[in-house]
Amino acid sequence: MKLNWNRSLVLSGAGLLVLGFTGGAGAMALTRPTVEMAPTVPTAIAKLTGSRGVVSVRGRVAEVYGDRFVVADSSGRALVDAGRKGVDMQRGSSILVQGRFENGQLHARYLIDASGTVQEVGPRGPHSLGEAPPPHGPGGPPPPPAGGPNAPPQACTMPLPPPPCGAGAPPPPVKTAATAIN
Repeated sequence: MKLNWNRSLVLSGAGLLVLGFTGGAGAMALTRPTVEMAPTVPTAIAKLTGSRGVVSVRGRVAEVYGDRFVVADSSGRALVDAGRKGVDMQRGSSILVQGRFENGQLHARYLIDASGTVQEVGPRGPHSLGEAPPPHGPGGPPPPPAGGPNAPPQACTMPLPPPPCGAGAPPPPVKTAATAIN
């Protein structure tokens, strides 16, 4: 069976399209972040040091330190990092914290209050909540001024040219009767 030129061209194009779609889908799957579900059963604070991955902790707010707070349950207390956004926590309020326990503190991702309201918070660091990073290079912000943002503007640092002297100097202007009237 002999295929004509047009049919083989169409089949080759279709094959390349299928190959491109498959490669694109594979690349997307590899570059997407993994989805992790928080456990529905809260972990006791005393058992956080042995936990890995995402954990849920239920307790009461014991102390508040700006964007951090201490949550306490019957087994112990843990420092919670609520991220750059900060949260308005009230001492004594009941809270469920979902996040990761690393370096001795719980890095919260979600806070659920007693009424069931979910508040998304995030780990510290720039661009951690889906914000686009600022542009760098051409089109980005200019570098900060030398001496800091409150430094006075710098004067021109180029030296003035020396005045001409000697035989090559131009003669001083001469006053004539025509220039004296004006």
